[in-house]
Amino acid sequence: MQVLTTERLRLRWFRPEDAAFMLGLLNEPSWKANVSDPGVRDEAQALAWMEQRLFPAYWRHGHGFWAVERREDGELLGLCGLFKRDFLEHPDLGYGFPARFRGQGYAREAARACLIYAREALGLERLLATTAPHNETSMRVLRDCGFTDLGLRQFPAYEGGSRLFEWAAAPAAAPGDDDAAQLDRLSARLLAAFGNRDGGLPALAALPYWMLPGAVISAAAGDGAPPVVSDVRGFLEPRAELLFGGRLQDFAEWETESQTRIEGAIAQRWLRYRKSGRLDGRPVEGEGIKTLQFVRTARGWRIAALAWQDLA
Repeated sequence: MQVLTTERLRLRWFRPEDAAFMLGLLNEPSWKANVSDPGVRDEAQALAWMEQRLFPAYWRHGHGFWAVERREDGELLGLCGLFKRDFLEHPDLGYGFPARFRGQGYAREAARACLIYAREALGLERLLATTAPHNETSMRVLRDCGFTDLGLRQFPAYEGGSRLFEWAAAPAAAPGDDDAAQLDRLSARLLAAFGNRDGGLPALAALPYWMLPGAVISAAAGDGAPPVVSDVRGFLEPRAELLFGGRLQDFAEWETESQTRIEGAIAQRWLRYRKSGRLDGRPVEGEGIKTLQFVRTARGWRIAALAWQDLA
């Protein structure tokens, strides 16, 4: 699934067929010296490492380490992204590129794009980053991106200590921002995530961040047929194929009216929506109703359930 693009780069989720590249990256001398040596020595082990370290984070956290491709030819250059580490309070910005692709500004370009994505798509206001104490190249990238050096720290995952860096953005919430305003924004994020009008990139990859891992999504048929019920992955994967595969173009979905009720740490929103676009080259338009159920968590409001019915 695609995540973001820059002038030269495309960031996407890693795929199993990237195992050969990952094998090379994990055995780069700089990776072993500055990160770790995971003991990956063949493609099968590289794929197993990806299945354990990379793939689950996309669905569990709504972010992770992403593949960095060059847009002009699709060549895989490295990795960059936002990774949730158990020993850090906030997501960690990380990146890694083979020696043959260094010195061309790819790490800075990808890292800066990830900061924008963290702020705009995920609403994050703080990020951390760690480096080996001797990794001056990585520290220069972090400083150029606006990170502050917090000094040497000892973490359980690394021997000998690491340098910790912090990035902070201006708070997203306005003074006095209440629950209703936060739910308005979350509902708008959901609808906007499917849009690709005017060449925009759908923000589907961010939705697992805004939905509970066990969220239930139901599409009502309205003609007596049973509803189609899915989990987050079952809901997003077919829509990603439509949007990123080129079948559904110039698509937008927007709210026309809504009503929200908040009781303690739970809330429900009823809304009407309209949508339009081109499916397989043919114009499509429609409208419908949705209901969203929210739960307030330590990270803020999250979507616990979604149900909808297309009316026309």
